[in-house]
Amino acid sequence: MVDVRLEPMTEDEYKPWRAEAEAHYARSSEASGQSAAGARRAAADTYARLLPDEYATAGNHFWYAYDGDRRVGFLWIKVERDAAMVHNVAVEAEVRRRGYGRAIMLAAERWCRDSGLSRIGLHVFAHNTGARALYEQLGFAETGRTMAKVLSAG
Repeated sequence: MVDVRLEPMTEDEYKPWRAEAEAHYARSSEASGQSAAGARRAAADTYARLLPDEYATAGNHFWYAYDGDRRVGFLWIKVERDAAMVHNVAVEAEVRRRGYGRAIMLAAERWCRDSGLSRIGLHVFAHNTGARALYEQLGFAETGRTMAKVLSAG
């Protein structure tokens, strides 16, 4: 089984990560049915709301995940009271499908337990069937469902 080490991001590392994370969120929103322009606006608004003080926003933790010296992904968690919310987790494209997503999530769980947290949650886009399957295998259960319908003019 693969294992990873989480290393906190520095503020300098955060800046390029933030730009790419927002762009990825926009692409995921577009894949879920939003227009490209609407998805970009929604992503910018979401990140501005979630990170009003950017890297220094209270309760937020950002890590890069490493296998030895190789960076294999990243993780962003927000902590409120006794619960963590995974806002973003990803595996580098060239090492996907090798167990790193599972390893990052298990490292997240360990960090949460070590931090005295009792719950961990996340949002996953419906079209991301691979991630949904992984989270279910890890014991995550659906606690709600957002649905949408595209309306045609006429």
